Amino acid sequence: MNTWNIKIILAFGLSASLLAMTPEQALATEASEQDQHASERLCADGSCRPHIMMLHRQARYADFTSMSILAMIYVTGDGVEQDIDRGIGFMKQAARGGNPMANFTLSTWYRHGKFVEQDTALADRYLQHGVDHQYAPAQYQKALQLYMEETEASTATANQLLEAAASRGSAPAMFLLARLKLNGQLFDYDLEGATRLLRRLSVNGHTEARALSRQLIADLQQQARADEQTRNDELANTDLEIAKQLQEALDIERISVVGTPLFGRTESAIANVTFQRDALFERGSMFRIRSQQCDFGTNCASVRPSGRHSDLFDLLNDPEN
Repeated sequence: MNTWNIKIILAFGLSASLLAMTPEQALATEASEQDQHASERLCADGSCRPHIMMLHRQARYADFTSMSILAMIYVTGDGVEQDIDRGIGFMKQAARGGNPMANFTLSTWYRHGKFVEQDTALADRYLQHGVDHQYAPAQYQKALQLYMEETEASTATANQLLEAAASRGSAPAMFLLARLKLNGQLFDYDLEGATRLLRRLSVNGHTEARALSRQLIADLQQQARADEQTRNDELANTDLEIAKQLQEALDIERISVVGTPLFGRTESAIANVTFQRDALFERGSMFRIRSQQCDFGTNCASVRPSGRHSDLFDLLNDPEN
């Protein structure tokens, strides 16, 4: 595989809008977007103070997710006086406890010199911890790095990581895998496999996947007409059936239901995460003794990182949470 193909692949993997960029430029753009996330504030009016106090209590009980959230709060100064050293301490403690998102976030910080001194070796180490915990964003990022090495062994490992990240719902991994399957690059040409990925992404509102689906539908319909002219009805029917499946996914209407806050709780992501973490603990106990499912019969709110979240900035700023 030549370097030009690698650059195109990585550009697709990060964003279709970055297609003309080199990998270095694409990663720099990604870092700039993270800086923009960092500048956004969720608690400018002080509304998060009781939730931050609750996060501290949960952190004392060794809840590593709460530590990770506190780390982001302190390094950004969102709702508290900014204390970068304290935030880094919380994030490192969470990472030592095995929290995969904390490991991945530290990897990003060290790679771009954000909040810490740039250290590529440490970044790689934290990234590998995320991969070891089968954290989809870490698997995807590691795959991109391995593709850059352009060796047979690194490409084989990258393919495995990309498929694993896609199977765990990483939207960037799913979109890149679909493109590769359609182009027959790194993977065998697999129209049906790419269609399954694009349908899942389209239903979830992935803008680039929906655009690619429309393009693919037009190409398949054109190919079906050509097949009919050559009297190859079987191929024509196959093309039209796949086009129909893609169109059905595009036609599904997405409806977001926003509930009324319970007992004065704010609808901020921090509040939702805090109450979810608090549900895992019995008040006055130092041990996690129970878990609780959030549904219409329980007074709790659930926020769960998904494939579209690359770090805690994304999770806490996600309007769908």
